[in-house]
Amino acid sequence: MPEVSHHDTTARESGLRLRAAIRALLSPGIWLVLAVQIALVFSMRDMPADASTMASVLAIFLTATALTLFYYLQAGAFHALTLGRETLAVMETVRAGRAVFAAFVWLTVKAGLLLAAVMNVFIFAALLLTGQDIKAIMNALSPFFSLVVGILTFVFVYWLPIVFVRREFHLLPSLKSALQNAWDRRSDSAFLAFLVLVPVLVSGFLPSDTPLLFDLLVSVVSGVMGWIAYIYCIEVLREQPPQAGSANSPDL
Repeated sequence: MPEVSHHDTTARESGLRLRAAIRALLSPGIWLVLAVQIALVFSMRDMPADASTMASVLAIFLTATALTLFYYLQAGAFHALTLGRETLAVMETVRAGRAVFAAFVWLTVKAGLLLAAVMNVFIFAALLLTGQDIKAIMNALSPFFSLVVGILTFVFVYWLPIVFVRREFHLLPSLKSALQNAWDRRSDSAFLAFLVLVPVLVSGFLPSDTPLLFDLLVSVVSGVMGWIAYIYCIEVLREQPPQAGSANSPDL
């Protein structure tokens, strides 16, 4: 087998990054997911606290509907991205969601429960070690929440790509594979770190009275950068040898 030169490796890596950026920027399906996500985030942020009972129920219903639509479109986008190498159309995203939506929602629920359990253990340990009440601890931790989420997203950036490329909807095996891939490709992690962590750092330095239009622009750019990272990981995983099936994996 001929040895792959450093120049060939660099060219291949540049090609993967360029293709990921082009697919993200030119895919109407990706822009649809981003539009729903940003609308959902801003609607939840601007929800009035003193609304009437009927208005609150309506707001909860609309938020739940928008959240379901977002999860459906996100699942469809990830699934469709693994089926080809072209840009993603809107109807392609919508159709692809049907095959994976239920499995994706169940995986998300399990991931949320695992995260909640880890957070509860961490907070309980902090209560024992500091002797402070839970309100004081939460107030102390809240400024670092976005940064922690960004770091977790970077560490597990291969997770959702692995779930959809390998059809691995078991939580623990997919998380393990994500960590293994991130470790194996740590020499190429600067590109992903830039895409995932820079938006988090920029958002952290924005003042609370940032104009809505600028805040919206930052959200759009952050979302696009996140999808470039995910598409890049999908392209990397598709070039790897096929993995053995996960039929014997534990249900979690």
